[in-house]
Amino acid sequence: MEAITKNSVVSRKLADWAVPFGPYDCLLNAVTLWLSVHHADPNPLYRYNFSINYYAGYDWFDSTVPVNELFNFIRRSYGVECKPCRLDSVDRGRMYLLPVDAYYVAYMKEFYGKGHMLHYVLAEAADDQSLRVTDPYFAKSLLADRTCVEQAWRTFSEPVIEISPPLSLKPGLNAIRPYLTTQLYEELLPSAFARISERIMDVGAYRGPENLMDNSVFKQQFGCIRTIALSRLRHFGTCSTMDVAHLGSAWRKLEVSFMKMTISLDRGVTATVKQLKQIAEDELAYLHSYATGGR
Repeated sequence: MEAITKNSVVSRKLADWAVPFGPYDCLLNAVTLWLSVHHADPNPLYRYNFSINYYAGYDWFDSTVPVNELFNFIRRSYGVECKPCRLDSVDRGRMYLLPVDAYYVAYMKEFYGKGHMLHYVLAEAADDQSLRVTDPYFAKSLLADRTCVEQAWRTFSEPVIEISPPLSLKPGLNAIRPYLTTQLYEELLPSAFARISERIMDVGAYRGPENLMDNSVFKQQFGCIRTIALSRLRHFGTCSTMDVAHLGSAWRKLEVSFMKMTISLDRGVTATVKQLKQIAEDELAYLHSYATGGR
């Protein structure tokens, strides 16, 4: 798929679009751009989106709520309907969340022709032969032949989702609880943080000949940390109380510590793991405040 033109309401929005989430939150970026096109308030989504996950198959972690829970939330809160459909039924005048394999997406240079990764974009039919694809994270808009799109979709064969315009533009924020408060967070959060700590120490054990900045595992784990950092900034930005203000920047500080591994590997690992332990304790206390009625 190669860039050709920008000529739709969604793609024109990219001109003043500030990407809210990181590279591994592509689905949330796509949903948020769609809400933005319709001038809907994204803060309820930011408030709800609080999770922590590790995917062993991809060896990456993020803070995105599960796909089905995300769709349930935007349906309840915004009146957005998400209907699974076949790729060959993508029609003009409608918008779709399209899952593709980054292996076939030329502008995703880390993966193109090298590795497989599920990636979501927005798509609409341009004509019978092509789709207009808009990628909110990479700020790309392009026309793609349907045959090429089918090739990029076929790897994972995840459902294409028709997404409707929102009916509610400003859902009530105060009644919304973070997703993880509805789960066994006292078990899930420490377990996920322990796995992240393990991966950081694995990177810290690297003693290969190449510069750490050029190491693919280091870059991937850094991308994961940045993804969570951006998500947490959005989430805690919806909170008005000052007692959680420091939590919004904690992951950004962790980014800095992780980068210091490129200067002093052992010291960087020690500082990063120590900060991660503190973040886990603080976030556990934050979630517990909801459970005890403190919020």
